This record gives sequence, structure tokens and C-alpha cells, in this order.
Amino acid sequence: MTLSLRRLLPADLRGQVAGILFVGLALSQLVAAVLYVVLFPRWQGMLRPDAVATRIEMVVHLLESVDPSQRPALTRVWSEGGFRLNYDAARPLGNGIAVDSRYTRLGDQIAARLLKDRNDVWVQSMDASPDTTRVRVGLRGGGALEVITSLGLEHPLGLAAQVGFGAFLVFATAGLWAWLTLMVNVPLKRVAGAAEHVGLDINAPQLAEQGPAQLQRVIRAFNDMQLRLQRFLTDRTLMLAAISHDLRTPLTRLRLRIETDRAGQEKQKMLDDIESMEGMLASSLAFIRGVDDAEAHDVVDLGSLLQTACDMVSDLGGEVEYLGAVRSRYHCKPQALLRALTNVIMNAAKYGRGARVRLARGLDSGFVIDVEDEGPGISNADKCRVFEPFYRSNAARDVDSLGMGLGLAIARSVVLGHGGTIELLDREPRGLLVRIVLPEVPA
Repeated sequence: MTLSLRRLLPADLRGQVAGILFVGLALSQLVAAVLYVVLFPRWQGMLRPDAVATRIEMVVHLLESVDPSQRPALTRVWSEGGFRLNYDAARPLGNGIAVDSRYTRLGDQIAARLLKDRNDVWVQSMDASPDTTRVRVGLRGGGALEVITSLGLEHPLGLAAQVGFGAFLVFATAGLWAWLTLMVNVPLKRVAGAAEHVGLDINAPQLAEQGPAQLQRVIRAFNDMQLRLQRFLTDRTLMLAAISHDLRTPLTRLRLRIETDRAGQEKQKMLDDIESMEGMLASSLAFIRGVDDAEAHDVVDLGSLLQTACDMVSDLGGEVEYLGAVRSRYHCKPQALLRALTNVIMNAAKYGRGARVRLARGLDSGFVIDVEDEGPGISNADKCRVFEPFYRSNAARDVDSLGMGLGLAIARSVVLGHGGTIELLDREPRGLLVRIVLPEVPA
């Protein structure tokens, strides 16, 4: 289907179904218009053979029931445009056997109805107009009746026309069915097939957004779900790889101290390594809780929740300034969102020499949370990597060597779980801006 035709189609599924019904109705009305406006007037102007025989029988009985002198006047009364009558008192007839078999059947039919001899009925087409038939019938008491009329066909539609008309209806119906199938069923089958394929290959190509508006929304949601699953598996893989890598070093040191009989002499160092490993495991569990939190949703005041996060960071010694308090009801997982906001504000206060937090309404709906700092910022190469579990930039390592690099990873997982977005932007003249956009979610 061409792009121009797609633009003419309604985007809504209900509109497309209504359009299909409208096209079907228009086709049926078009066929009816052709039959009644173009063909039927011509057919109605021609008498069918049985109708011709009936009218001739009626006129013959009428003329034979009156005096011959009254017959010319009666024929003028009964004569009309498509059924002209003439009375000939001389009664000249021709050969009653017509050449055309159609006229032969009509002559036999009229003779049988009038109980006349076949030679008293003469049927022939007129040379000037082949579609016009002349019928002469001899009358009792003398004279003859001449009838000039359009005989018509036994069936208005011939066999070829009937077959063509039926084929048109079949193909028109099949075309509408194919249209509906292409516009609705095919994209639905593609979505079903993609859902089955994702179970086998999470990195399968995403679906193109085609079909009605409702179906495009389903495809868009399906693609978003696939991206979240890919991100989920990537985070899990990175987390396991980071744990295995970071645990290998302290485990190696412990093994060397035990094998070299230095366990007693370096007891404190061994305890420090064990404490470091416990911190790694605790951070990993915190990351898993941030992603797989089974907390129930609840309606909270987002401004109060953000103020609580700022107070928690302030209590730990961070410099935080909360601006633009907007009281608003928001449907979310309160503890998970509080953990994410606290991590973001804590990073700004720790690495950016203080945090400035703003809450505002979004342009369309939802809310926008901006967390600004005046620190050294983050390079473009690190802006995507800082969301990876256990990744820490060199600047962060210089400020705090004990961090695990899971704060922003947890924050991103929680924000994405609420259907929002989180991005890092450069702030002029220096510093970093973390922007969190949370969509409006109906309670």
C-alpha cells in the first residue's frame, strides 16, 4: 500500500473498520446505481416476450368483442410509445413462420393463447430497427391488428453479464477482506511472532510501528518492554562480572596470606578484605532490591518525598538546597523512589560541592526533577557508563575510594521502572545537571 493511500486512511482502528464498511456500502450503491440508472430504464422500455403476448391477447380479445367499425378508435386509445397499435381492415398477413427462433416461439405463444391458427399470427423484426418487433394477428370478423413494440430479452442480464457481475461482487468482497487482513491481522501476527521470538532471542530486532493507532501503541509498548528486558539482563551480567572481578583480588590476597603463614601477622588486613567483600555483597543486594523491589504503589506528595531525600542527605553532612517546592500527588513506589532520589542528590552533594534540587510540572504531564551541582562534571564518554553497575569514573575514585558505583545504576532502574527517564546534562559555566522526568501515572 502506497504512502499516499496510508495518509488517507484513518489512524484509529474504529475509523479503519468504519472506512471498510463505508467502501463496501459505496460499492454496493455504485452497482445499484449502474443497474437502476443506466440499464433499467432501457430494459423497462422493452416488453418481455411473455408480457408482449399477454398485452396482445388482451387487445385482441377487446377488439374482437366490438363492432369492426369501432376498432380503429380503440387501437388509437390503447396505443402508446413502446406499444404502438394499428388496425388494418384489409387483413393482409404474411407467412406465419418467422425466420428467427425467438419470433417463432412468440408466434406460437400468441397463437396458443388466442386459440388461433398459426398462420393467423405473423412475427417479424423491422428492417429499420432490429430491436423492434412487428406482430400481426388476424381478427374474427375481418381485419388484422398490427403491434410494433420492443420485444426485449428473456433475461435482462445475459450469462456473461451475470458471471461478470457475480465475479465483481466476489472480488470486491475479497478485496475488502484482504484490506482488513493487511491493515489489522498481519501486524497482529507480527506482534505475536515477535513475542514468541523474544523468548528465544532477547536481542531480536524491534518491530516497526505499523497498523492502526491502537496497534502502534501495543507495538511501542512491546518495544519498550524488550528494551527494559535487554537493560535488565545487561545490568545483571555487568553486576555478576563486576562482583566476580572485584572479589577475585581480596580472595587472592587472603589465599596468599594463608599459604605463606602470614595470617596471624596481617590479621587486620585480612579483616579489612573481608569487610570490603561484605560491602560488595551488601551493595549488590541493594542494587537487586532497587530493581526487583516488590513494594506496592501508593499515592504520595512528590514534593514532600523530595524534601525528605534532601533532609537525609543534609543529615549526612551534604550541602543541599531545595527550590521550587510543588505540592503534587504522585502514584509510585515511595521507598524505591526515595532511594533513587537520595542516591542522585547524594552524588551531587559529594562530588559536586553541593546540590540544588528543583521540582516542576512537565510540559505535557508528569513532573521534572532537576539536581544541579557545581562540580567538575562528567565527560561525554562517562555519561552513559556511570549508569552501569559498579562503574566509577576516575574523578569519583579520587574523591571516595570506598564507593561501589551502584548509586546511579539503582536510580536509573527505579526511574525506568516508573516509566520515566534520567539523563545527564552539562551545566554552564560548570557542573552537572541530572534531569529526571516522571510521567503522570493514574492511581
